[in-house]
Amino acid sequence: MDMFKQSALLLLLFVSFTALSSNKSASYLEDEIVKLIDSIENTSNFTKKNELNNELISLLYDALLLDNSFEYPFSKVQKMQILTSSDERIKVYTWNIPQVGGHQKYFGFIQTNTEGKQNIYPLTDNRKQIETPQLQTLSTNTWHGALYYSIRVDNFSGEDVYTLLGIDMNNLFSSKRIIETITLSDEGEPMLGVPVFRVKGKTLSRIVFEFSARATMTLRWNEEMQMIVFDHLSPMRNDYAENYQFYVPDFSYDGFKLTQLGWEYEADIDVRNPDRLAPPTPIKPPVENPEPGFLYKSK
Repeated sequence: MDMFKQSALLLLLFVSFTALSSNKSASYLEDEIVKLIDSIENTSNFTKKNELNNELISLLYDALLLDNSFEYPFSKVQKMQILTSSDERIKVYTWNIPQVGGHQKYFGFIQTNTEGKQNIYPLTDNRKQIETPQLQTLSTNTWHGALYYSIRVDNFSGEDVYTLLGIDMNNLFSSKRIIETITLSDEGEPMLGVPVFRVKGKTLSRIVFEFSARATMTLRWNEEMQMIVFDHLSPMRNDYAENYQFYVPDFSYDGFKLTQLGWEYEADIDVRNPDRLAPPTPIKPPVENPEPGFLYKSK
């Protein structure tokens, strides 16, 4: 077969494959996504996991290209975090792939829906290259990877800000919790890390907690208090200060209060149930630690 005929055949096959892909429904692609995720979970070979994940990225991207993808719930996809903002302008997809040595790598997409136009932005995990995550505004190409489990939208000083709560199963020794923020540029492009967190005279763009992988940390939205509430973290011993794999909740709580200008830090808040007949007996923290557990340079 001469070169011209071979090129013509390849072109025909490509066009045929593209036409076939474009005719696949969201429901069909969703089922294929579920199968791929199960395959990734069931293989113990890390190289194979990453190869299958490349297929997953491509397949999900194809699904998001469909006209009805923003409204499609993907309800069968249980092992991927999918969040839609209440104003239906942002949809966020995140998932993780375990790596050798107990490390994690995160993947995702942000899908925007502005003025009737939908766009897709892949998220590239760039955690290892981010030196001061609490101070930096990032793009989708330099994302501080995480699995997001909560999203809300608020208007601060005339700008819509999307606040996400997330988890990073960092490594065998420490875990992280993330408070991330997203805004949309005039062109509709997502920017990550808005300086709306006010903490003791400082303004931060992002909140990152790091603590012992053997501990469990609470980070959630409290509707009644209109606050993001979280465990205060302290080192187990004084000589463990700033060694965050030895930080644990100390049975006290802090929060970020919702204000018109942004999130205002409040220390030592009372999260007790007001219906209780008697307050619980306070437990002394292992180490007195007046500073918030998130003001640090990431290691």
